[in-house]
Amino acid sequence: MKILYLIVLCCFCYQIGFSQTSATNTYRFSLDLVQVTDDKIGVELLPPAIKKKEIIYNLPKIVPGTYSEDDFGRFIEGFEALDKSGKALPVEKIGTNSWRISNAKKLGKIRYKVNDTFDDESSGKKIFEPCGLNIEKDVNYLLNTHCFAGYFDGMKQMPFQLTVLHPANMNGSTALIDADPSTTQDRFEVENYNRLVDSPLMYGSAETATIQVGNTSVLIAVHSPNKVISAAFLAEKINGLLQAQGAYLGGTLPVNKYAFLVYLNDKRGVSGAQGALEHSYSSVYFMPEGNNGNTVQFLINVAAHEFFHILTPLNIHSEEIHYFDFNQPKMSKHLWLYEGTTEYHAHLVQEKYGMTTKDDFLGVLQQKISNSRQRYIDTLPFTVMSANCLDTYAGQYGNVYEKGALIAMCIDIKLLQLSGGKYGILSLIGDLSKKYGKDKPFKDEELFGEIGKLTYPEIRLFLEKYVAGNQPLPLEEVFASVGVDFSPVIQDSTFTLGRISFEPDENQRQKISNLSNMNAFGKMMGYKLNDVILSINGAALTADNADAVLVELYKTAKVGDPLQVVVLRKGTDGVEQKVTLSAPMMKVARKMTNVLRFNPNASAEQVALQKSWLEKR
Repeated sequence: MKILYLIVLCCFCYQIGFSQTSATNTYRFSLDLVQVTDDKIGVELLPPAIKKKEIIYNLPKIVPGTYSEDDFGRFIEGFEALDKSGKALPVEKIGTNSWRISNAKKLGKIRYKVNDTFDDESSGKKIFEPCGLNIEKDVNYLLNTHCFAGYFDGMKQMPFQLTVLHPANMNGSTALIDADPSTTQDRFEVENYNRLVDSPLMYGSAETATIQVGNTSVLIAVHSPNKVISAAFLAEKINGLLQAQGAYLGGTLPVNKYAFLVYLNDKRGVSGAQGALEHSYSSVYFMPEGNNGNTVQFLINVAAHEFFHILTPLNIHSEEIHYFDFNQPKMSKHLWLYEGTTEYHAHLVQEKYGMTTKDDFLGVLQQKISNSRQRYIDTLPFTVMSANCLDTYAGQYGNVYEKGALIAMCIDIKLLQLSGGKYGILSLIGDLSKKYGKDKPFKDEELFGEIGKLTYPEIRLFLEKYVAGNQPLPLEEVFASVGVDFSPVIQDSTFTLGRISFEPDENQRQKISNLSNMNAFGKMMGYKLNDVILSINGAALTADNADAVLVELYKTAKVGDPLQVVVLRKGTDGVEQKVTLSAPMMKVARKMTNVLRFNPNASAEQVALQKSWLEKR
């Protein structure tokens, strides 16, 4: 969802055991970070043995998790193929991402340069920064491997070796293990192209910190150009979340090492987006550097989702993901499983372990219901949307984080209800992982039947009716079973500041950015566009505390109480002056949709199921 949807995007790749093989069966890539010129990095490939007279070499058109056709071949230049004596072989570029090499049996080496995507000012499609390549000579290199490493037709399932030459003062951060003891050269070995694409790296003077979560070592690497935020600071702030997630998963995680690669920016990126790209063993972040509180909260919200991708699709995935076609992809029907359950876990774990309240959790679900029903086609079968999310239903993809999470919630509650509180969706994920695992994909058409065998016939019927079918989710019924009242529409009144919109300006001050929805109370106050709000009833307003100040205001407010807002307002001479705005507080009518509230008169059965749903077991 760029900032809303793309933040939470998953890289559908997986790991299987690697065994050393002979060089003739291995791709051997070298990346030179020492001799960098004009924002270009030199790439060299010593290929595996080629047995055809002609071979096609490809860079990806699309990579898993982005659902965007980015054409990474357009950033390659100076492509040349050489025989074993260094003589040029005939090469024909046959598309944006592919090169045909003749006399391929004689192929000894491929060389080319790759361009920076972070400063791509061309007229073409911009690359979302967490999916791209950053080249800041002797400062920072953010290396998504799909930006510079390709594969030959029909030869993705072979070992890959990546050697990175780098200055001694630049440290490499990745979830991969360096097999070379040198301080100026790193060597990484993976079992196939999927695993290589699943393995981003970041080089530079980035600070690092490590957190132990159960059996998993979690690396946090931070590039902060102005040294505003350190890895140690982020590690301290995110530790509670990671420990809660570890406990939620039973203390034993399915990966031994995980890496957060965090690139903080002090200027807007070319894509205009902020967010993250998820991989099976790491995640890459592109976020604003400026404000500690905002950056930390953003990271926590995103990381809560991203970290849970160690469950799906790492250990549970379809054939479409296992044998992903990087240039002509066929999408899986089960984004509800990969993204929906992940998003659901991310919020439920925070509630279960006291990071948010039960009411906060209901608020999240309420917002997802509204987003799903107002922004997307509720009658569109989720499996159909998933299979066609690259083209026909590209605009519906964001619903994986809204309705996808609600699907997971419904399944969780129904499983708990059928099992007497003993078996929920996390149990189902565990059983599916045992049945399939990272090396065994499932067939898309068979998944619902297999889930029915592992659980209950009712769950299979639910999936067929509400996920593969066009029926709206039975939210009223599901929420009622756990003692939650669901009201599609409620008319009431509430306090407001005047229905004004404000956002941080370049100095992180809260500036009024939109008055188009201003109500009668706002007009009484006399706001003007671009007013900078300094304080509300004497409480200073900042980007960090805005929500808390308003919550406290509305908690104690009474009709007729004076509201005093101090703003900075530019005069006709361009000079800012303090202006005090004031009016007696009043309630204004509002229509609330998809309201969720705990039923104070819930039955003992409803309360018991609610506890199974929301409390630690």
